Amino acid sequence: MKLRFAIPAGLVDTGATALASFGVQVYAVRTFDTEVLGVYALFFSAYLLASLIPQFLFLYPLEIDSLQLARSDRLGLIRRSRWIFMVTPFFAGAAAVMAWQLTSADVDGSVVAGLGVTSATLAVVAPFYEHLKRMMHISERSMHAASTGAAQLALVMVVLTSMILVDADPVLIPFTALAASQVGAALLGLGLVWRRLVPVRLGVTIGGLVRSGRWLLVSGVVPAAATFVAAALVSHLASAEDLGLAQAAHVAARPVLVVATGLAAVLGFRMMEAGATGDRQSGTRYWQVYASILLVGGIAYAAVAAFDWAGNPIAVIIPRAYEVAGLAAAAIGANLVLSLMKPPRDELIGARLEPWVAAIDSMGASTVVVVALFAGVLNSFAIPLGILAAAVVHSIAYVSTRRALYRRFGAPATGGL
Repeated sequence: MKLRFAIPAGLVDTGATALASFGVQVYAVRTFDTEVLGVYALFFSAYLLASLIPQFLFLYPLEIDSLQLARSDRLGLIRRSRWIFMVTPFFAGAAAVMAWQLTSADVDGSVVAGLGVTSATLAVVAPFYEHLKRMMHISERSMHAASTGAAQLALVMVVLTSMILVDADPVLIPFTALAASQVGAALLGLGLVWRRLVPVRLGVTIGGLVRSGRWLLVSGVVPAAATFVAAALVSHLASAEDLGLAQAAHVAARPVLVVATGLAAVLGFRMMEAGATGDRQSGTRYWQVYASILLVGGIAYAAVAAFDWAGNPIAVIIPRAYEVAGLAAAAIGANLVLSLMKPPRDELIGARLEPWVAAIDSMGASTVVVVALFAGVLNSFAIPLGILAAAVVHSIAYVSTRRALYRRFGAPATGGL
């Protein structure tokens, strides 16, 4: 599939998926008081951590190994992913228990129980749903991924509206709506590609995936764990209210991450192929396409949504994101700078330099926690400033390591990248 078709499909996929999450997040921000919103943010971080562990340990290595196959044959590997449901409940339960242990004793027990059970349910189904769509993109079936994402958006609106109309407990609604919509969309996606799920031979085993994925696990889980720790630090050193306001600003900044994720869905495996073959020219071209679209979109969005003014619709939808002046702008800027470093990261993974990726991501994650230690002074700004600090670390480390990668292949160090 040509880029001029694949990129819009990738943006539709991630845009629809993000809108589904955005709708749920808006419901939470507008419904919960600041204390409950802070607890919700803690369980949301726990869900992300629990869903990322099996993806980085098993599914991402499988996706990277699939690059050995012809693009049209890669979808067959989805058959090898069904067993993931045997391990996701363990990670989901452990993360929910950790979040519960970090919750203030003053919070109502029914709130903690409701958020714990529903966030764990979402953490069980999310890894396979995301893997399915990534495999569609890797197999150049981006239009199917776009249809799957659009289905999730439609389903989450139906479930969200239905639960509100039947007067369901508000704490049960956000994670339940996301989980139900992902299950429905995954079933639709499997139906779209079912005839193409032809078994393929690829010399991989569970043990081999674990060995291959151990560094990806570090790379993926350490930042997620750092975000979880940072959230806990802000909640305790500042307040749950400050964490809730930071969460609201994060929701307002989500469109930047949506564009970045949509571009990465289409360009990511191409960047990996460039890194694997030492094709600096292709890697640079794809990075330039990625950065150009991301910067134009990010700057345009910041011009509208960074501050509370009459022309900002996000301020109407999520007013709490703007209760602290400059907080939304800080979140948007931090996410934009951090997202720019996704392409060189993919090149290093394609070159099987996962230990370097893990080291760089861990260094960035450590800065998130260090900044959060000053939450008593920075308050809600501790979260976006921590992300910005991590982005600076990534910018320095990834660019220099990328240059070293292509020097190893004998590629000329031209163009400043």
